[in-house]
Amino acid sequence: MNVFLTDLVSLNKVILSNAREQFNLHPQEASRAVCALPTDLVAAVGTEMVSGEKRYQISTHNNSTSWTMEVEFGLNKPVESTPYVVLSYDTFGKPQEMVFNSVQQAGQPNHYRGQLDITELAERDALLRALSVYESQTTLVVVVKSDEGLLNTITDPEVFYFAPDYYPYIYQGIAPPESGLELKLYPIPFGGKTVNYYQDNYRKNYLYYLADEFVLATDAENSNKPLLSITFNAPQGATSLDEVSVQLDYFVLPKVQQARINEATTEFRSDHPDGRLLPFATADKLELWLTLPAGREHQTGALVDLQSGIADSFSLPSHQFAQIWDAFFDTAPQSTLLKGYLETTFTGFPAEHIPVRLALDSSYKNKVEDFIRQPTPAVINTPLLFKTSAALWDPHGPKPVASVLVSVQGRTKELTATEQEATLNHQTPVLDLILHPEKATVYRYDVQIRYVDGSVKNAPNSESTFEVIYVP
Repeated sequence: MNVFLTDLVSLNKVILSNAREQFNLHPQEASRAVCALPTDLVAAVGTEMVSGEKRYQISTHNNSTSWTMEVEFGLNKPVESTPYVVLSYDTFGKPQEMVFNSVQQAGQPNHYRGQLDITELAERDALLRALSVYESQTTLVVVVKSDEGLLNTITDPEVFYFAPDYYPYIYQGIAPPESGLELKLYPIPFGGKTVNYYQDNYRKNYLYYLADEFVLATDAENSNKPLLSITFNAPQGATSLDEVSVQLDYFVLPKVQQARINEATTEFRSDHPDGRLLPFATADKLELWLTLPAGREHQTGALVDLQSGIADSFSLPSHQFAQIWDAFFDTAPQSTLLKGYLETTFTGFPAEHIPVRLALDSSYKNKVEDFIRQPTPAVINTPLLFKTSAALWDPHGPKPVASVLVSVQGRTKELTATEQEATLNHQTPVLDLILHPEKATVYRYDVQIRYVDGSVKNAPNSESTFEVIYVP
């Protein structure tokens, strides 16, 4: 699993931040609110850990006649009465609401569980769209009765938008139907070339567009660090870097030229004065293709959402890592590594190719360690042969030796006159070998000589660059 899918709460913040910047929607929030609660009252959806994933406490289920959504949320302070909960959203320009049927306290103080019950198929479809399409600008409003009337606050996350591929647990009880859009091609020139847009054949004032490219996401709450993770994997007992692979997990976000959308909006409204431009959420077929050292490869495991982004991973032999790392910083136009496209197909139309590129700022060139994640250590095993000379064991020597203890990384063996050599395993972290290939591997060991007269001589922290070591 892509590592960034293990914290769906943090990922949601990255997705929503990018969507606000790229899609530039302006819903009429005023029509949904009566008045605002004091700013010191905060509502937030609860989170929980499930099978190693950090999730929002949102669930859906159904039976033969109805569908239910449950949301657990908390307030940062007590309120005068049990709150009401309202799901507020926009459907094709029309503000709408769904009022939760019940709200009950949920264990901890100031924590509540709201339940929304729906019995009509049209309501189920409306709920699906409200949660899965960004332009719905869905909010969960907590409403409290007070002496001043009805007061409300919008719950964190401020926009209830959850891409179905990344948050499948939310949709388990309201599985999305197949897209029913009927489209007409609507080309509009921009920057010396023609860009394809797609008009809704039913709602003719709706024009859909695709992103201009997908680039590495960054996390504003983590110093804008790119969402890239590197893990080295070695099988147990590995003795060579040839057995080591490197896995790269990444998340890319859609980017849109606002000037293009502004010009397209002006052009479209010359034919449709009430026209609206909206980003596509999905397509009939989506395939990610990325150029790696072996050539252009279809990333069959990629999770793609046109509004949220792409979560993907790929693995390579470790000896190709240096080449791949350099490619993150190669700005030459002829460079193809870590570049590709998202092949986007709508039935009846030629496929569109949206560029995808994995690139890092040059400031990260010498900071590869910042992206390395090793949940389990990867090591290379090297047998070290410790030997002694026959003269060491001469009982008539100046100071006869009884035995020699040799210790490597906490494992010890004893050498004697009858067992004059021994092998001990040395484990070298894969990272040391890959990140510092110019350095010779240094093997560290401890030696203790025990003499026949009972005295002892210690030689701790001894070093060698050879796999055959004579002691003492």
